[in-house]
Amino acid sequence: MNIVIDGIRVSLELLNAQRYRNMEVIPVSLNRNGHKDYLTLKRGISAGFVEISECEVSTVGTVLARNKSNVPLVLIDGDEIVGAKQNRIMNRSLIVPPLTTMEVSVSCTEQGRWHYDRTGYRTHFDYSDIAADFSTRRNKAEDLFENDSCQSTVWNSIHDLERKTSFKSRTSALHDNFINLRSKLDEYLKHFHVEYGQRGAIFIINGEIKGLELFANPLIYHDYHEKIFRSYIMEAIVDYRSSCGCENFYGFLREISCSEFRPSRRERIGRHLHFANDCGFGAALFDGCTLVHLNYFSGGKSRTIRRKTGRRYGSFRDFVDDS
Repeated sequence: MNIVIDGIRVSLELLNAQRYRNMEVIPVSLNRNGHKDYLTLKRGISAGFVEISECEVSTVGTVLARNKSNVPLVLIDGDEIVGAKQNRIMNRSLIVPPLTTMEVSVSCTEQGRWHYDRTGYRTHFDYSDIAADFSTRRNKAEDLFENDSCQSTVWNSIHDLERKTSFKSRTSALHDNFINLRSKLDEYLKHFHVEYGQRGAIFIINGEIKGLELFANPLIYHDYHEKIFRSYIMEAIVDYRSSCGCENFYGFLREISCSEFRPSRRERIGRHLHFANDCGFGAALFDGCTLVHLNYFSGGKSRTIRRKTGRRYGSFRDFVDDS
């Protein structure tokens, strides 16, 4: 089927579902999405081609990303970096051109620390194997559709997560919450595998569609598979209920095309959009006509975007577009 994102058609192929307990996942492949190469944060830091550091004058909401390679670096919305003065997450997906240093918008995920840690007072960040949990990312997407800042929303989401898990980190660090539930997260994770050619997934928890993640190519998806899954698995753990069927995910996807799209501040490479519709909020990053990353989360405040349909979702035939 096809979805249309601000005039650009993206063709999806839905693969066989995978299930465990109260969580179901529909792997997704993309057709004809280009073949550009990008360096991920994981591979870039590991190879010494990428450095993320505090700015010369440190601020909570901004860090410096240095790409020393000859390949564009892609930074993914919700991706966490740890160390320096406090842990952060990326506020949106963006591309750092080759041989370039640029400022990156971030949010703090460790409210109780604003000083260098004990590992040599390093100003640069380390790679983290987590991304922000689903609720934090969804709430952040909703906030950024209307505002330039989402820091208070991120902190409130982390406090809410700590309340749900009855766990209190010494520095209110999101990362510590994932470490605390590592064994449960990994128990879920081992039941979901990467399909050949997979570039994303639809996530369903307790019979409710929660979100969609899409990446430019299978290599980038592979680097983010575990991080993105843990993000949603956290929601499955803290809000465990028995599954009871599923909504029409074809209709869920179709709603993307009916969204209101708002461009973000233009960077040197790529075009970033925030979008919202009657059912949820999301963001997309394009490099030309190539979709580099998209996330779309259901829920949040009730909205009427452009039109009010008077329905939730229609039938399968209403939304499948084979053209």
